[in-house]
Amino acid sequence: MRRFLMLGWLLCTGLGAFAQDQLTFTSLDDVFAYAEAHSSTYKNASQQTLLAKYQTLAAQLSKWNLKAEANFTAIDNTKLPVNFLPAEIFGGQPGEFKTITLGQQYVSTISTSPQFDILNPYAMGLVKVSRANEQLTRITNQLNKKTLCESIAASYYNILSYKWQLLALQESLVNADSLTQIMQRKQVEGIARTQDVNNSLANQLAIKDRIQQLEILAAQETENLKLLCDIPAGAEVSVTAAQPSPVFDDNLTATNTLNKQQWEWQQKYRKADLEANKKWFLPTVSFISNVGWNQYSNNRFFDKTSWPGTNYVGLRFSVPLAPDVTKAATVRYDRVYMRINETNIAHAALQDSVSNRQVVLDYKKAFTSYQLSSHIASLKKDSYQKNLDIYKEGILSATDLLISFNDWLNSSITTVAQLATSEYDRSKININNTFK
Repeated sequence: MRRFLMLGWLLCTGLGAFAQDQLTFTSLDDVFAYAEAHSSTYKNASQQTLLAKYQTLAAQLSKWNLKAEANFTAIDNTKLPVNFLPAEIFGGQPGEFKTITLGQQYVSTISTSPQFDILNPYAMGLVKVSRANEQLTRITNQLNKKTLCESIAASYYNILSYKWQLLALQESLVNADSLTQIMQRKQVEGIARTQDVNNSLANQLAIKDRIQQLEILAAQETENLKLLCDIPAGAEVSVTAAQPSPVFDDNLTATNTLNKQQWEWQQKYRKADLEANKKWFLPTVSFISNVGWNQYSNNRFFDKTSWPGTNYVGLRFSVPLAPDVTKAATVRYDRVYMRINETNIAHAALQDSVSNRQVVLDYKKAFTSYQLSSHIASLKKDSYQKNLDIYKEGILSATDLLISFNDWLNSSITTVAQLATSEYDRSKININNTFK
């Protein structure tokens, strides 16, 4: 019984491990969901967002510049200073001096000096810089995610295009085999040439070669998809999706403005940095205080002598007298960068507008091409079937029949390729509208 239980456990473990190495994606959203959970781009974006928030929090706390250090000092005056006093104070002769030692040999001090800034214009300006940087980080992460998703969509639809082409080729291979058998029977009957059979066989081999090439391309693109989504190298990835029957969405528009937003927040960041650095010479008002206890003894440290306390509170007014060359230079740099950013903002707005129109035009172009290719493929299929009937009657030559067959095959492959392109262009619009 124990052996059966152990065997069952091993089988379940093996099946579990095998299942973990299998990934099946039935839609582009499935791939996006996996990438969101595992992609280094998404993980890094989360950490960068967290880092920017921490930097803002640190800037908010730094504007108070809170300091509170505790100090303990223990001093052993191994040789106290010697002083000379007139001897007559102690009943001696006038003109004579007596040496005495003043001070305490053992001095212990415990103190703390809490202080914080009540008004620090420069530090307050840095808070705005950090907040602008936080938003700039968010926009940059959105751009990185958008770029990643577009690459994932391109890889995904490339794989589907190859798979759909493979289906068309495999169906054509069956038809090519039937065509070869028809020609071989005609050859046996003495009404078909050997060259016709050879050409038909060569056509079959050409289709098989195209199938092999597409299988390799699909495998290569699958590896590329693994890299984009950070899928383990040993995992088996399967992309399956039936060919859709799309309907053109005339109301689909792209409204992405991330490039413009990035430069706008870059401008806000520079402006905040400029305003902060312009305040470096303004005064800082700080609250200062001190609390301490001292012990003086000639016997030893920490004897029974008392610890008298001292304390004070006050305000400190600080003004920099020497110019800070670095901050003064940064002010000039920021002004130049802001002028550059103004140009970049205008260009980015134009770029976003053109890109939004371009992706819509690409979608329209691809969908129109798909519709025309689909109609052409339907006509080529009908022509081939009619030519096959004519060939069987001995009216059409084998060469013309093979040309008709290949025309149908090529138009079928073009149709599914255009379908994949159309779906990819549609997904690009949705991606553009998702990341804003």
